[in-house]
Amino acid sequence: MRLLILRLTVIQFAVNLSAAEENATQPTTIESDTAELVTTKAGHRFYFAGKVVLVGTDLLLKCDELEILSQRESNSSKSSAKVGKISLMISRGNVSIKQKGSHGRGDKATMQAVTGLFILYGSPAVLIDERGKLEGNEIVFERGKGRAELRGGAGNRPRVELPELPALPNFGRGSKKKKSIQ
Repeated sequence: MRLLILRLTVIQFAVNLSAAEENATQPTTIESDTAELVTTKAGHRFYFAGKVVLVGTDLLLKCDELEILSQRESNSSKSSAKVGKISLMISRGNVSIKQKGSHGRGDKATMQAVTGLFILYGSPAVLIDERGKLEGNEIVFERGKGRAELRGGAGNRPRVELPELPALPNFGRGSKKKKSIQ
């Protein structure tokens, strides 16, 4: 019975997470082998382990462990109060993320909800979409900034694969026969 109560709490949390997303059309659900909720004065800590699957609007996250921290709403002092705002999500172990035509994989991923900073870690971390493929120790994204940073490490230089480039013009070289000197 305790697990059922925790699952209901997780569903309530998931709805709050989805509402924060723009154009959310379905609730976010999280399934795992085990789930734990710890409530403190500062907020809530959700911990999921074993074949974790998070499904939301245009999002599929799979990993071995998922930890979600939320900050308690300042007006609320009850331990049963709403989850509040999500501050941090950390996924660990065999991380796979699919969203809007892109796929990422790595060993760990962190997402800071307030700053919009998302980091995918791995040996290597890989992100593939229609624009190409990124590989490195860390792939860093900043929401709303339209930029990504690719970081390497010892023995693992960043690598970018782009779609095939069109043939470059000859620029006049080689178009005329070379004069032979006798």
